[in-house]
Amino acid sequence: MHHDPDFIGCLQVHPPLNEDELDFLAELVDSGRTLRGTPTGRGRAEVPFARSAWDACEDGCCLWWDPEIGEERWLVETLEFIVDHLLRPGAVGAGHPRLDGFTFDHVLSGVVVVRLHAGAILVEVTDNLVSSRSVLSPCGTTPATSEACLLPSQARRSPLPPNVVELRPRHA
Repeated sequence: MHHDPDFIGCLQVHPPLNEDELDFLAELVDSGRTLRGTPTGRGRAEVPFARSAWDACEDGCCLWWDPEIGEERWLVETLEFIVDHLLRPGAVGAGHPRLDGFTFDHVLSGVVVVRLHAGAILVEVTDNLVSSRSVLSPCGTTPATSEACLLPSQARRSPLPPNVVELRPRHA
């Protein structure tokens, strides 16, 4: 498993994925195929025309996102596909001959934050229900370089002369 500083958190999988499930996810990530090219994605307009970058650890107990493979705009949709088509009880793929080794008994839970170009996205999964929200950077910049991001009292006050050391902040 590769560790990326732009990916924080963990999506736990209970029970862990078996060898067939691990192999399928790894093959899907490595193949470059879109989700519409999978056994349960063919002919379904609601399936995103996107590659999956969700992969599992060697033990099959957690999922992680590889930003070098997947487009960040498909982060949530591809995770929903994996849960709804391949992992959860009653998944779309249950009974499909290509997915014979799948158990369709997995429950995902956890929270991950993926740093993006314009902020971050927080993805939360609770008992296979996926939700997300954006976490934006203040003013689109780092706070230290944007005067608009300073506290109002900091932005309004005049700078101290160079020979004055501030030991205690002034009160407004």
